Amino acid sequence: MDPLAQAVLVWDQERLAKACDRSAAVKAGVEAYLGRNVFGPNPSLVIRVRIARAARGNATVATVTQEDESGRAWGERSVSGQDCESLDEPLTLVVALMVDSSSTPARATPEAPDPAKPPRPPAPPAPPEVVEPSSEPIETAPSLQRRTSEPGHWAVFGSAVATMGLLPEAGFGAGLDIRYKPARFWGLSLDGELLAEQRVEVDEGHIAFRLAHAGLGLCPLQGHDSTTWWSACGTFSVAWLRARSTGLLGGRTKNELFSMPGLSVAGAWLPRGWLFFGAGLAGAFPVSTDRYLYRDAGGMPHLAFEPSSFVLTAKVGVGLMIR
Repeated sequence: MDPLAQAVLVWDQERLAKACDRSAAVKAGVEAYLGRNVFGPNPSLVIRVRIARAARGNATVATVTQEDESGRAWGERSVSGQDCESLDEPLTLVVALMVDSSSTPARATPEAPDPAKPPRPPAPPAPPEVVEPSSEPIETAPSLQRRTSEPGHWAVFGSAVATMGLLPEAGFGAGLDIRYKPARFWGLSLDGELLAEQRVEVDEGHIAFRLAHAGLGLCPLQGHDSTTWWSACGTFSVAWLRARSTGLLGGRTKNELFSMPGLSVAGAWLPRGWLFFGAGLAGAFPVSTDRYLYRDAGGMPHLAFEPSSFVLTAKVGVGLMIR
């Protein structure tokens, strides 16, 4: 065994977030614990750490194994915690003990034999170390592993909505969003919004506008970890806009349906793994060529409102994450 074993730390966090890469903190903790440089340029020992989510619940599990220069693996240990940061202390202790057990105190320089005494016969060789058979494959660093697919989930949340471009002034209302992510496919979205009525005062009367819309989306970027959720979608919505004039010449009610292709992004914080505090931003391009005119007492037409060619919508809401 190496009097002062040098090691290399191989960190494998699979598809977990970048925040789970705690290799630097563990290395610093091991060297502080042992009081020397452990991770040198000529390692004789490989310490492999695999980080994964527990099969049930939200626990994070770390499995630690050690390998020598020939690729032989042994000494598997497992520790678990609430998240990746909580594993720093137990992982530091496990890795330090593995390195320390692979080191032996430096042997004193043997003294020259006394010429008056015959040399002692050499001690019989130690029996070879017996390694228990294992069904697990022996790996050497680096290794190629197949990523496991992320399980599907649902996100359902209600939100307060603010939008600009669909009504004469900034509009406010409420919305409902449903996002579904299958295990091996892009995410899907379904959303709907209802905005409060707005009035435009013209001459001796007014025009009241009311709007609602619903849409579908396909989300190539959608996923989550233990504390966050994210989604980016291409969307297609159908909007219903009603304009009703009162107190004007030729007063009437007009309903219009038009489409709105667009893009949306959303993110959320998951304080308890299932409770959902989210926000989103969407941009859309209404396909509407209609203009809303009114006539004055002299019969002359005037423009009351024309939908914008670009609509921006913001949402803030609360909901549930269902795995």
